[in-house]
Amino acid sequence: MTKINPSEDKTNHLPYLKYEENLLHINNRSILNIIKEVPTPFFIFLPKRFEHNYNHLKSAFDKYIPSTRIAYAIKANYLGRILQHANGLEMTTEAMSLFELLLAERAGFSFDRVIFNGPAKTQKELEFSMDKGIQYLNIESMNELRDIENIAEKKGIVQDITIRIHPRLSEETEKKLLIKKNSKLGIDYDRAMKLYKYAKNSSNLKPKGVHVHVGTNIVSHDFYDELLEFLNDYIKDLSKKHEIEIEQLNLGGGMASKSKLDENGFNLERYAEQISVGIDNIENITVLLEPGRYLIEDSFIAVAKVLRTKSSWGRKWAFTDIGANTLIPMRYSNYEAIPLEYKGEGPYCRIGGPLCLPVDVISNESVSYNIEEEDRLAILNCGAYTLSMSEQFGYPRPAVYELKNENELRMIKDADNIQDMVEEAFNFKTESLL
Repeated sequence: MTKINPSEDKTNHLPYLKYEENLLHINNRSILNIIKEVPTPFFIFLPKRFEHNYNHLKSAFDKYIPSTRIAYAIKANYLGRILQHANGLEMTTEAMSLFELLLAERAGFSFDRVIFNGPAKTQKELEFSMDKGIQYLNIESMNELRDIENIAEKKGIVQDITIRIHPRLSEETEKKLLIKKNSKLGIDYDRAMKLYKYAKNSSNLKPKGVHVHVGTNIVSHDFYDELLEFLNDYIKDLSKKHEIEIEQLNLGGGMASKSKLDENGFNLERYAEQISVGIDNIENITVLLEPGRYLIEDSFIAVAKVLRTKSSWGRKWAFTDIGANTLIPMRYSNYEAIPLEYKGEGPYCRIGGPLCLPVDVISNESVSYNIEEEDRLAILNCGAYTLSMSEQFGYPRPAVYELKNENELRMIKDADNIQDMVEEAFNFKTESLL
């Protein structure tokens, strides 16, 4: 159950939030005074938290790893303002499509700071990225490798490549993974060896790295010990058996949000130290990370209004004006609803959105504070995979604001217009295609 204690000087491991005189404050100012009469629902992007998350991660790795690149995963949240912040912090970025490559370019990223992932890259996407000088190109199949070789040959270049493998892990660990060995993503480590040998013997390809990404919301140091042991052996095999020297180790994403890691006692410096100890010759290897959730999940808050309450089968429900069309109900979501104004304890209550869908539930836990119609709530941990995967399902998508200068809201994305949605639904051609 979610319990609120206004006397505490912290809220859910988010140090920028606290209650003062029963009002929720952000950066020491009441959210009610910041949002004023902005119509709900809407999202607030917190750039200071985004920057803090990045700096915390970068400093932890700089302490142990000679060369590190932190790449913001565009798929987590592709709003242009966020990408501009990432570029301003001199991050690398990770893309999975032409759309995301174009977003990276528009945000100002040079392509020597772009990682291109995906199991089904098209010829157009490969040519575009290679024309731009992509340096981090992750491969998942022999046919893709040959296509890249042909493009590189026509351009008269040598293309650096990395191969995404699925690691050999214990059966117990494998069962817990989001991306398992029979997944569509990655390639088995034995078959990957054939790709490395092919690339080594090509005059237009240079195998430079190993890429691995197998999960999300990872909070286990033991998992990384197991993964790094396998990767170290694999890198040594590439060197000894095939004379392929790995210069890049891409550990992908998968990290939980900063607040979730703190809640579970996961220490980033210990993680960096695990890598420095677990991988031989780390001084000659660039370590790449692709965190999206870690950077952006707790850098967003949604503000919603309670539209209706009801009781049924002994349970109280409160329905808000934000739903699963934007707060995507994913397996690893960490949404949590807290009141902008605490009115004391009340009966346990579940919180859901307005959609006619049983999965339209904000949190799987009941809340124990008093909640009434017209109350406004803050939905926490909602920055990752919400806007990127949102859709016009029955309701318009909310506006997004940036918290500027700690107390000023600036719109960075307007809400969908209902009339435009109606017109689009009827914007069809009457001519026959025959």
